[in-house]
Amino acid sequence: MVVKASFFIIIMLSLLLSSVFRKQFKESHILNCLAMLVAMTKSTLIGLIIATWIPDIVFSTIIAMLLSFLFVSIVTYQLSMKIFIESLSALFMGSMMGTMLSLMTTKHELISILFFTFVYLISIITAVGFLNKEKYQNFFKAIPINVVIASAFAVVLLVASAFLDTMLFNDIEIESDIHHDQHNHE
Repeated sequence: MVVKASFFIIIMLSLLLSSVFRKQFKESHILNCLAMLVAMTKSTLIGLIIATWIPDIVFSTIIAMLLSFLFVSIVTYQLSMKIFIESLSALFMGSMMGTMLSLMTTKHELISILFFTFVYLISIITAVGFLNKEKYQNFFKAIPINVVIASAFAVVLLVASAFLDTMLFNDIEIESDIHHDQHNHE
């Protein structure tokens, strides 16, 4: 459930961030860096998610790269070629790292997905805040209300899905223990 929630958050925030990035009319050094930050964190999270669905490292890496390319294209659409290429470079590295990390940390999948989803959320909020910092003195006032609402919704969705996943895992574990105890008594 957390994996699906994280994937939904990627889609939702990619669409939202693409509109924020396109409002930046001038090419700036900070926009290049922030687009690369978001591309890296997003593609790492996509690599983690895809590797949970497809446990083969080659196929999961390829699919993670392709999906990351799609989302980076959405976010950087109509921006400069320099921003697109820097984001493209970040997505290759992030996709591979996320896939490998997921396949190495199978025991702590829930924590890994939650942590990297929060890192992605923080990177989006940071990017939007820094992009609008010139207009506002206070960093937190520079974050548009739609980004705040979407981020709050994302956090609630993550917490709820993590709670449901934990409850489901505990129910399965209890049933397994009961079944194991019954089998030992026979």
